[in-house]
Amino acid sequence: MEPAKEKLRKELEEELKLSTDELRSHAWYHGCLPREEAESLLGEDGDFLIRDSGSSPGDYVLSCQWRGETLHFKIIRVVLRPRLGYSRTLFQFEQDQFDNVPALVRFYVGNRKPISETSGAVVSRPINRAVPLRCLQERYGATGQPHPDGKEPATGVATPARRLSLRRLTAGEMLTEGNLLRVKDRSESHPTGLDQLGQRPSLYTAQSDSNLRTGSPEAPAGAQELPPLSPVFRTGSDPVLRPTAPRRLDTEEGAARSGSEGQLHSKAPPKPLRAPSMLGGEACREQLSTYCELVPKAPGDLRSHVARLHTEKWRGRARATDTAFGFLEDEGAPRPRPRCCEEEEEMGGFVRPQLETVSSFQPHSFHSLLLPPDNKPLEPGALKRLKDMFTRHDCRTMALHVLQMDCLVGRVTGVSGEQQRAMGVSSGLELITLPHGHQLRLDLLERHHLIALGIAVDILGCTGAVAERAATLHKIVQLAVELKGSVGDLFALSAVMKGLQLPQIARLDQTWRQLRQSHTESAIAFEKDLKPFVKCLNRGEGNSSLGEVAIPHLLPLISLMEGEQLWDDHEESCALLLSTLESARSIATNAGAYKATAEAKLQGFQATPELLEAFQTEFALRLFWGSRGAGGTQAERYGKFDKILTVLSQKLEPAGKTEP
Repeated sequence: MEPAKEKLRKELEEELKLSTDELRSHAWYHGCLPREEAESLLGEDGDFLIRDSGSSPGDYVLSCQWRGETLHFKIIRVVLRPRLGYSRTLFQFEQDQFDNVPALVRFYVGNRKPISETSGAVVSRPINRAVPLRCLQERYGATGQPHPDGKEPATGVATPARRLSLRRLTAGEMLTEGNLLRVKDRSESHPTGLDQLGQRPSLYTAQSDSNLRTGSPEAPAGAQELPPLSPVFRTGSDPVLRPTAPRRLDTEEGAARSGSEGQLHSKAPPKPLRAPSMLGGEACREQLSTYCELVPKAPGDLRSHVARLHTEKWRGRARATDTAFGFLEDEGAPRPRPRCCEEEEEMGGFVRPQLETVSSFQPHSFHSLLLPPDNKPLEPGALKRLKDMFTRHDCRTMALHVLQMDCLVGRVTGVSGEQQRAMGVSSGLELITLPHGHQLRLDLLERHHLIALGIAVDILGCTGAVAERAATLHKIVQLAVELKGSVGDLFALSAVMKGLQLPQIARLDQTWRQLRQSHTESAIAFEKDLKPFVKCLNRGEGNSSLGEVAIPHLLPLISLMEGEQLWDDHEESCALLLSTLESARSIATNAGAYKATAEAKLQGFQATPELLEAFQTEFALRLFWGSRGAGGTQAERYGKFDKILTVLSQKLEPAGKTEP
């Protein structure tokens, strides 16, 4: 007896040394252990083990103890076969899918995640076997019943082989040596199901011997040809979703089969229909008597267009495969609608997002309070009126006007339900990360550049003394400080900083020198605070906490998605790209938080119509290029205006000339 126990111990050790992806290498896998024996091993809540399904060969069952009850969950097998000769097997309970059963067990045990929403069962303590799988196979056989002699071959008592008539041979009767069953499994002489006869074998990713199914010998002549399997199918406890081939018995009842015929048994009849709980009635109660309710589910709580797209993909996979339940094949049976579909219908139904092809800026139909209907570019009267208006209002008030207009253009606040359905998302901050947000990205790029041009025009329009231009520059820097701090509009902040760093403004040495002399605080804030901060933003850093920022820094993202080169070719380009993409993910995820912050900052704010129009994009188009030139191409408009700014800058401070 001692040598036999030592031999079993060594065999178990060798089995547990196999690859961790193999099911046999885990002691909590008990092979063909019957249901009753499994229940006797489970004592406390959280105890669990994995065993073979007795009624559905090749499938696995998780048996566990939870709240004083023994529960059994069949592990759903999803086989993806996109093309002939290749397949991928996934295992799941309700939502999460895994390449093998060990990975599934590690996930649910490590994360303490409930096996199903209905039961709430959590597994935490594995029940390990003390003998190799061979002993369990020899004792219970493939039928999951105890050996007829009640003896384990491990004790050294041999079991004589017997010929059987139309019944299944037990594992003990098929064995002549201790490892004969393994040899048969590897050679695949023991078919696990007759429903795949004559078909090309599938390649399973699971490495356990119990998962390796290959083709069986050709079907006997005259047998009805089975329809081909779906390119993507699932095996599990559900009935096979295709007509069943008529059985053919070549031997009469009582006649003995010879050789391998004794193994060619019919597949066990399918278990009762496993219908979701929404069906209720006898079908649901009958299913619960066999296995705990376990139904693949689409992710709930669809809050965004991206989540709905994932759900549509999940449903499409379910329709394209045989993963649907049996009642879906019955045309006369009622088809309950998933909860997510009902929610979408209550909201008006899922609407395919619209692809915008026209800019939201329409300067020709824009009715201005500050410009005549047929204005010319940079009309002097309009520029003087703007200058007086900017002088009367403080920087914080102007920053709030800019924020309100940016929120409307970027669709952060004030987005109607109709707009949300057309966009497919609830915020423009999500839309700019999606392919059909192309036009919004172009509009934001246009607005960003026009704000920068407006800053340049405000400075270069001061044709008086250098002190006047320095005072204007001081107020613009203070506006940037308000946008960064109290208002939290980083989009407008980067536009203002872009305007201050345009070549036509940066070259005004006398103006910047006067700023450092007369407004030292603003000069220090510009050099030591604003410039480093915007540089960090361009590197994907420093988007501050969500409670402080109303509109994040969008320029790197929209420029990247529209194909503009952001960085030179250097060793940090890849890191900058990754940080920009990570920032984009954060912006889309926290769109609701940005909206809440913007609404909080604008709460109780009453905008002045004329000042609000001054920061409107259509107004800038009409002011800079006139009512006729506003409709020109962007490249043409920008090229002409750049030349105008250069002329104005040279006129204010000619090259090589300094003030005495």
